[in-house]
Amino acid sequence: MQIAPDLLSLLGWNIQGDIAGLTCYRSARHKFIWFAAAPPKKPFTPLQLTLRQNFIDAASAWGELAQETKDRWKAAVTKAKLVISPINLWIHCQLTQDQDILDAITFKTGITLSLCELEDTTPGPDPEP
Repeated sequence: MQIAPDLLSLLGWNIQGDIAGLTCYRSARHKFIWFAAAPPKKPFTPLQLTLRQNFIDAASAWGELAQETKDRWKAAVTKAKLVISPINLWIHCQLTQDQDILDAITFKTGITLSLCELEDTTPGPDPEP
């Protein structure tokens, strides 16, 4: 499948990676190469599985928030003119626990945002024998 690079550039798209079961990249001659995505050759590591579960937990926590809390996050994102959706900001802040971001948004907007307590499932270092 060949798509004109000029069309995608005109639309502001820089496509690469996996998209809807296809993998895409640009060749050295600047042509887009598309092929069926291949499954990984190795199973996920325990760390990868843990990080994926943390992401799922953060996204699930957003779904369990009260509507007024979601509206407060949306108002803060809008008022701060951030180029990120409220759920993506929520997930980022939950995963990084970066209070400085929330403090900066609160300072700029006057809207107080807070994190919820998620169970930390990140594996620590292996205990020494």
